[in-house]
This record gives sequence, structure tokens and C-alpha cells, in this order.
Amino acid sequence: MSDFAANLKQFRKRKNYSQATLAKKLNYGHTTIANYESGRNEPSIDDLIKIAIILDISLDELVGKNPSKKEECFLHEFQKLSEKNQNRILDLIKALQL
Repeated sequence: MSDFAANLKQFRKRKNYSQATLAKKLNYGHTTIANYESGRNEPSIDDLIKIAIILDISLDELVGKNPSKKEECFLHEFQKLSEKNQNRILDLIKALQL
């Protein structure tokens, strides 16, 4: 099992969410979370961000990476933004990658 799969299960349970509850919050099909937790599928980057926001954790916690102070600060500030502004930042990042 990947770090992501194990961490997703751990943080989902910490929030007292069933797989179906988390899937519904993400507008996923009912088996999606089970497939993530078993390692059969992995989410996109955008979906990882959504999962982290709903579970109120950092992306680093979700995927099992130890963040640097700079990354930790950015993510903390990003999570304080409204969803509209988070989407603007994500759009800007995508544009800069072209």
C-alpha cells in the first residue's frame, strides 16, 4: 500500500468519514475512495488538493512527504484562501507551466 493510500485512510477515519461520505463530499462515485485506499487508482493533482482541503490536511501529509519550511508556509497560506482564489492560483500555476 502506498503512503498516499494509507494516509488517506488514516485521515479519513480521523474525520470520522466513511468512504461513501468522503466520496460524496468530493462528488465522486461511491467506489472511488475504496479504489484509492486499496492502491488500485490514484487521484489527479487537482483531486489531491480537493481531498487535502476536505480532510483539512496538507498535501504533504496526504502523500507522506516531509515539507520544507517554505512549502509548509505556502500551503498554509494557500489553504486560507477562498476556493475562488485557490482556483485562480491553480490557473496561474498551470499557465506558468506552458
